[in-house]
Amino acid sequence: MKIAVALGALAAIAAGASAFAQGTSDPGERAFSFCFSCHSVDANQTETLSGPNLAGIIGRPVASKAGFEYTEALKEYGKGKTWTPELILQWIQDPRKMVPGTEMSRPPGPRTDADRAALINYLKAH
Repeated sequence: MKIAVALGALAAIAAGASAFAQGTSDPGERAFSFCFSCHSVDANQTETLSGPNLAGIIGRPVASKAGFEYTEALKEYGKGKTWTPELILQWIQDPRKMVPGTEMSRPPGPRTDADRAALINYLKAH
């Protein structure tokens, strides 16, 4: 029974990410579809996802979003650091290489330089 519920939840997340990206001409929104199942950029969304809310992430201190429980590894790494476009680019390419001990695994995308740049621009706007 629990497995069926978990599989149903995973299917709903996948369908939501797909629906999120369909029909948009915004390349940044399409690139964010890889992040959508774990993160939001809606500043009013409560922290119910597995990742922190990314609204206003550019310029925010690393591991500082109130209401989110960060790993000790990321809190230690982030001391004195602020999320910049360059740091986010490094992060999305391989979070565990950048911060060994973080819980975030390598995301399934975006994989191209153009898609990563579109994602950064999307995050800047949110």
